[in-house]
Amino acid sequence: METDEIENDPTIARLIAQADKLAKIELKDHASVGGIGFCHVFWEVKKRILKERFGVEWKSPAEMNKGVLFD
Repeated sequence: METDEIENDPTIARLIAQADKLAKIELKDHASVGGIGFCHVFWEVKKRILKERFGVEWKSPAEMNKGVLFD
C-alpha cells in the first residue's frame, strides 16, 4: 500500500503523530468511532489538523491508493 512520501521525513513524522493524537481527542465522542467508514472521518480531521496547525499538506491512504476500498 502506498503512503505519502512526506511521512518518511522524521520532522514531518513527528507532526503526523501529533496530529493523530489530536484527531483522536477531537473525535473521541464521534457517533461512528470504531464503525465502518470511520477511518475516512479520522483521516479528514487529521488532514485538516496537519494543514491548519502545522502547514503540512498530507495525503490520506485513500488518496494515495485509488481503487482500494477502506472501511
